[in-house]
Amino acid sequence: HLAKMCGRRSIRVLEVGSWCGASTLSFAQGMRLYAGATGSITCVDAWEPFFRDTADQGADYAREMDAMLASDLAYEIFCHNMATLPVGIRRQHVRGRSEDVLPQLGDAQYDIVFVDANHAYTSARFDIAESLRLVAEGGVICGDDLNLQLHECEAAHAKANADRDLAVDPATGRHYHPGVTVAVAELLGRVSSWAGYWAMQKHGGTWCAVSLAGMPVNYPEHFPPEAIERARAHYADLGAIG
Repeated sequence: HLAKMCGRRSIRVLEVGSWCGASTLSFAQGMRLYAGATGSITCVDAWEPFFRDTADQGADYAREMDAMLASDLAYEIFCHNMATLPVGIRRQHVRGRSEDVLPQLGDAQYDIVFVDANHAYTSARFDIAESLRLVAEGGVICGDDLNLQLHECEAAHAKANADRDLAVDPATGRHYHPGVTVAVAELLGRVSSWAGYWAMQKHGGTWCAVSLAGMPVNYPEHFPPEAIERARAHYADLGAIG
């Protein structure tokens, strides 16, 4: 997928937010299948508790994530997963906050930049804005957790709750990440999106829609069988991919 979209054989990937490394494993799988298991993956993450909003802190998922970060369990799992990557894929990680690390990286040096860190508006907007300049010509910026784009939800509610990690859109009744919704809309407008995963490709210095037409469907090999079946059913219901 990556090689076909970027037109390159060796792929340079930057992850902004890696958590336990599941996305890292997925990118490595794609590089093994379609890019000769060559290229590089650089991961940037502070691996430290980040929920600040008191409403978010009260949620079970937020408490569990912060506990895993505070104990270094998430970081230890990430390091284990990184060690399983094919030997032909160069890998490195920088443990630090994205606002400190990203400005130190040179322009246009990555073919894929994946943004999935702090979802609060200020952090999400900074990460996406920095990532835009880091993508090479022909490359792709992408991210996760764009459950609703701004034109799909109540925009005033999204903007009023943009510093929340998670909220419920009053227009649709769906959970979404308002900070991601607002940040993506401000910086890129409408983007290509599939069940929360979004992407745009750089052509001639502008950002263009991405099509997955004709792409083979490969589910992550590190998923347990029951998770793959849930993913198949989810995307079949949405009609997003096969």
